[in-house]
Amino acid sequence: MACGPQACGTVPETGRSQFNVLSAGAERQLGAEAYAETLSGARTLSTGPEFDRVQRVGRRIAEASGRRYPKSVAGFEWQFAVIDTPEVNAWMLPGGKSAVNTGLLKLATSDDELAIVMGHEAAHAIARHGAERISRGMAAEIVFGVASASGEIDPVLVDATATAYGAMGETAFSRSEESEADHIGLMIAADAGYDPRASLSFWKKMAANGANAPFEFLSTHPSDETRVKRLEQLLPKAEAVYAQAKNRTP
Repeated sequence: MACGPQACGTVPETGRSQFNVLSAGAERQLGAEAYAETLSGARTLSTGPEFDRVQRVGRRIAEASGRRYPKSVAGFEWQFAVIDTPEVNAWMLPGGKSAVNTGLLKLATSDDELAIVMGHEAAHAIARHGAERISRGMAAEIVFGVASASGEIDPVLVDATATAYGAMGETAFSRSEESEADHIGLMIAADAGYDPRASLSFWKKMAANGANAPFEFLSTHPSDETRVKRLEQLLPKAEAVYAQAKNRTP
């Protein structure tokens, strides 16, 4: 889709041009609203080892994202919720508002594997994949009107934002968007000091267990063979980033 000067953007790391009529500020506003609404009906943890683990990894993912893509995460107010549910899923809304299910924590047994997932979800927000999908699917004049004349946020756009980023449980992204998030997320995890080779073990594990569990976010993800091949191609660059991270002064 062709885009005008105010609707063209560039995805960091990959350099892909994207059509996006929703401003970053408006998208963050929608993300905060969608986050509150999504968590209002969820059972979340606020203490314990699972909560502490997500906060620990999340902080490092946020710091790495800021180092690599400062313009893209400007204005982010990172939050990392833990939802107590056996469903294997994780997601991040605009502005760094994310959640990890306890079901996923049981599968991502190491912090390296968890960082791969959290980096991947952060990448969707950084690349603004959801806003891009909304821009393609809704009329520009509707998207520009995030707030009504009374100042209230349009609930239709709030729901669209939650759905576009997978917070409602549905599969959200195309295979090309998933591959782009794999690329960006791998670099984030490596920059955060997590072993990028964990991406291979984790996604192979997901593929092996996919037939036995309702992995919502696998149905539109790249096939395990394609994903692993692409990750293997990215590993040399990611391992160089990882080496630099290990040498970074604490």
